[in-house]
Amino acid sequence: MEQAHAVLRDTFGFPGFRHTQEEVIQRLLVENDNALVLFPTGGGKSLCYQVPALCLDGLTLVISPLIALMKDQVDALVNRNVKAASLDSTLTADRSAWVKQEVLSGSMKMLYVAPERLNNESFVAMMRKVKISLLAVDESHCISQWGASFRPEYLKIARFAEELDVERVLCLTATATKTVAEDICKSFFIHPTEGVFRIPVYRPNLALRAHVANNMNDKVAHVLPMLQSRTGPVIIYVTLQKQAEEIADRLRPHGLEPMVYHAGLPAEERERIQMQFMESDRGIVCATIAFGMGIDKANIRQVIHFHMPKTLENYSQEVGRAGRDGLESTCLMFLSAADIPVLEGFARGDTCAKRDIELWLQEVAMAKPAPDGTIDFNHYHQAKIYDIRQNVLNLSFAELELDHGYIRAVTPYYSVYDISARTNDGWKKVTSDRSKQAQALKACWIAKGTGYQIDMAKAAEYSKINRADLARYVSEWEFAGYINCKASQVRARYQVLKPLPKAPEEIQALADQLFTRMLAREEESVQKLRQVMEFATNDDCLAHALASYFGDDDAVPNQMCGKCSFCLSGSGVEFAATASCKPDPRQIQAILNACTVRDDPRLLARMAFGITSPRLTVNKWSAAHPLFGSMVQVDFNALVEAFEKECKKVGYVNLEPPSPPPKTAQKRSYTQYSSYGSRSSSGGSSYRGGYSKRARGRRY
Repeated sequence: MEQAHAVLRDTFGFPGFRHTQEEVIQRLLVENDNALVLFPTGGGKSLCYQVPALCLDGLTLVISPLIALMKDQVDALVNRNVKAASLDSTLTADRSAWVKQEVLSGSMKMLYVAPERLNNESFVAMMRKVKISLLAVDESHCISQWGASFRPEYLKIARFAEELDVERVLCLTATATKTVAEDICKSFFIHPTEGVFRIPVYRPNLALRAHVANNMNDKVAHVLPMLQSRTGPVIIYVTLQKQAEEIADRLRPHGLEPMVYHAGLPAEERERIQMQFMESDRGIVCATIAFGMGIDKANIRQVIHFHMPKTLENYSQEVGRAGRDGLESTCLMFLSAADIPVLEGFARGDTCAKRDIELWLQEVAMAKPAPDGTIDFNHYHQAKIYDIRQNVLNLSFAELELDHGYIRAVTPYYSVYDISARTNDGWKKVTSDRSKQAQALKACWIAKGTGYQIDMAKAAEYSKINRADLARYVSEWEFAGYINCKASQVRARYQVLKPLPKAPEEIQALADQLFTRMLAREEESVQKLRQVMEFATNDDCLAHALASYFGDDDAVPNQMCGKCSFCLSGSGVEFAATASCKPDPRQIQAILNACTVRDDPRLLARMAFGITSPRLTVNKWSAAHPLFGSMVQVDFNALVEAFEKECKKVGYVNLEPPSPPPKTAQKRSYTQYSSYGSRSSSGGSSYRGGYSKRARGRRY
């Protein structure tokens, strides 16, 4: 631990550790064991892996979900003369090649990647060549199906840790309930008591306030005095991008100069605004939740939610950005009945039609396995064909694996490789290579720009060489510094563990199960939104209620913070959000006149409510259509029921075919499905036991 203290002092400039940072680092360095860190936003999670990274002799691989967050972390480390880098889609070919060379040479200490990077065969091959001393999994709550932010890509991290035999794992999150924490520990073989380090979410310097507003004018009138008398920077959170612009426009006439930040802005503009805010003493930014990840500004005095957050997890993370210097700060959340339909739309947006699930299952069931027992699919194309959002499609594949045991996700592959010369000498070695792999690749590549493009499936079929062997050969050229390489058109790959259902009645039964689970997730999302409303309106101290939600029942002294809305008034705010359960028949008919679909009542309800989907987008019935969202004030389930009646009248048959969509968006009937041709792919080892020799046999 002496080295850890020296690194903390000499590299990071801190005299000592905070909270339980030292205990976490001791568990990693001295006990050589895995750990879970549950620190609130601003609690110092990053140092828990950055300090050990500089004490260990191998590579520390950090899994982080956002490119912007990775960039902020890397920039801060490089400024401290730490050899750190990220590997992401924004890098130039030269920069990417340099990062890979530094990793392979052993000089890189910390490498940041997104979880999707584990799908890249070349990356996994590179990681097999280096020693991973520490795997840090940021936002690790995403691995839990019980969490508000479950992401199937995170499921592959534990498998990656096992297959590459990493030495130790550190999971980090600010928003894990007890159930989610248990899920994380189970996935990464972390002792549920000795390996878990928690700081209560309660921050005594934060005044949590809730206020009911009828409309935007009420909100602006309420916040103006706060903003005009502010003593530090302010973040104003909104739900939609256009709302950030609207609120900024309403504040400017009052002598305020708010910035605007959302994902729809160019990357350069977002970077400029973030830098401007970081350097400001009293700056105001109106932003979606795209702003804030990685923002480590100590003196933010106000965090204002102009619209309710979708979950208490989101709320906790966002208010945690205020008052990190320990000074008094105010966190205000508005409750408005007019905002609820849009928020509920997010909750209900992922549920597709059961018919589409059946058609998708038919394709999966009819796919002919490759010689190694795998089947593969292009998720992007499937999302368009079956009108299933890609995140929902990922979840559905995960359910086939986790709940039903039909398949196991293995390393996906990229079907197309673009290569170009990196050096003249290197390219001469490629062109003069007479190996059977090189000859197969050169026989099938086609000129593209200043380089060549290779369709790996065609090259494998032509040469009868395993596709994975050809991909590895291209990777070897890249590792040797001969070429620059960019892979595209990823195909997700799955090992078939037991025969998938083939009979129509079996497929229908499985589709019923998946659809029922989908509806349950929808209701869970709606329930989380209601939890936010209950949190703000119950007769309870807001600070205590938030701490209790995350399992910290004793964090707030006497269960009263003395500065929240409840503590100041003695009662929760009065708020009731109701939606009309009687759709206007004229508006229903207008949607029916505009959209000729009758085989999917839910799609019509989504159009009326303002929830987009791949099919709506392809047929131009989405955001650009004047009737999209025209019935947002109506209860969504009432809309589904109303359109169900209308579709039933015509036997769920489309009145006329819509405008011809792109070929990839055409659906096929069961009888039109044909098996895929033979594929050659590399297999993956089964997921059994712990991921390191030391951890095997020690399951908690």
